[in-house]
Amino acid sequence: MSSVRGRVPQWKIEAVEELKRMFQEYPVVGIANFRGVPSSQFQSIRREMKKEVRLRVVKNTLLRLALESLGGDFNKLEDYIEDQVVVVASKLNPFKLFKKLEGTKEPSPLKPNQVSPVDVVVEAGPTNFPPGPILGEIQAGGIPAAIEKGKIVVKNTVTVVKAGEIVKPDVARALNLLEIKPIHIGLETKALMENGILFTPGDLAIDEAKVFEDFVEAASRALNLAVNSAYVTEETAEILIQKAFMDAKSLAINAVIFEKEVTGDLISKAYSEMLAVASLIGDEALDDDLRSRIGDVAQVQQVVTEEKEEKEEREEGEKEEEEKSEESAFEGLGALFG
Repeated sequence: MSSVRGRVPQWKIEAVEELKRMFQEYPVVGIANFRGVPSSQFQSIRREMKKEVRLRVVKNTLLRLALESLGGDFNKLEDYIEDQVVVVASKLNPFKLFKKLEGTKEPSPLKPNQVSPVDVVVEAGPTNFPPGPILGEIQAGGIPAAIEKGKIVVKNTVTVVKAGEIVKPDVARALNLLEIKPIHIGLETKALMENGILFTPGDLAIDEAKVFEDFVEAASRALNLAVNSAYVTEETAEILIQKAFMDAKSLAINAVIFEKEVTGDLISKAYSEMLAVASLIGDEALDDDLRSRIGDVAQVQQVVTEEKEEKEEREEGEKEEEEKSEESAFEGLGALFG
């Protein structure tokens, strides 16, 4: 007996129920687009992700029915059902899941008559091709190529396709020959949801390196604030003790407090001050020992001064040489361009 007209096929009912179970069983669910993904690549993605991510390709109408049946926050996902979609479900948090979905994208060439989503720039430089008919095919794609030293080279950097333009067959052919793959094909996240909170790619695309740098900077500033405000924590205790010791030692030296820890510093300071005073007195008032000590200090200071002057003269000479080199270069350019 033939089926009654108007009755919903059983497979559709089962498909909707399966979708509802997915949305209810997994803490994170969402929708991704797989337009343009080759079948072999999609199957590879499914195999690689099956332990952590469940993928379910469904008709858009059935997906809408499942979301409408669930109601509540799930209705938010309906706005992202368009084109060819796959339902994703996982126990990973939305950010890790998004990163995993982004990792499915692979470099891909542009196809003839495809609308390019990006500007395609071909850089000037040599290719691996020897002279031959391939030169004409590259030139037919609008790429300024020539033969130099037995190799085909791109003479100038050129934009062969702009974003939004249709890719001409000759251009697609030339780009393929040069192995230029300007786009990435894979699962394109449309939206993910966790506990009723909707996340779009703009929310999920996080620069991990920048976030790490921000954390490091924040930790450094927090540590600096805690140390300067003498706020004792496990991280600042050792630093504060060291700082307190150095402050106490500095105070003891400047206040001339005779303690075991600063005796040597006080003697060194007194000796330096004595030599400074003795250097202001005429030689006739000093004994031989003092004159010798002052002479040694003066000799050391003279050596330090001479070394400093030599370093400054050397740096000045290097700077003059650089300036002369630059002037010669400019003169050469002037002669070249007349």
